[in-house]
Amino acid sequence: MLLYQAARGANVRRLIIYMAEKGIDIPRHDVDVEGGEHKRPEFLAMNPSGRVPVLRTDDGRFLFESAAIMEYLEELHPDPPMIGTTPEERARVRAVERIANDLIVRCNLWFLHSHPRFAGRGEQNPVVAEAARLWAGELLVALDRCARADAFLAGGRPSIADCSLFALLQNCRQLFGIAIADDLDGINAWYARFGERPSAAY
Repeated sequence: MLLYQAARGANVRRLIIYMAEKGIDIPRHDVDVEGGEHKRPEFLAMNPSGRVPVLRTDDGRFLFESAAIMEYLEELHPDPPMIGTTPEERARVRAVERIANDLIVRCNLWFLHSHPRFAGRGEQNPVVAEAARLWAGELLVALDRCARADAFLAGGRPSIADCSLFALLQNCRQLFGIAIADDLDGINAWYARFGERPSAAY
């Protein structure tokens, strides 16, 4: 297998954290996103959307979208379970992961339309940025309720939902200087706990 990745971005980061939690070691190729490698024909042949991560499987097929890659690896490496072991657990994990994924999308939209880092990628619209920011805030409140209910977002053990949210919030802090609001006690406590796990340092 070979994982095509980029140094930044919550979608790659959540997959890296997931792999660390599972103890999965896959060789990696760093895609030169700044140089436009992800938009070249040879990369688009692997992933038509031109985004990372992409996983080349042992039989030469290409899988893309981080959530799909995590589910594929989960099938190959079921222990420790990260998507639940019962229908109810899997449903809860996927529900919370869906909220975390929506949050990643809204934050990406917010940053794309407001942060100087993306000023050269197209016209930035402050109305879009503010709408995305407000929506992201609502999703964070929902995830804060999940974080207050148990040790991890979707129950008593870590799941793909934890990997997704931690990757996003870690990027927000390190790349954009945005910290979690003080009144989100559940997420703040969860973030501190998860940050002590070895996977958080990968």
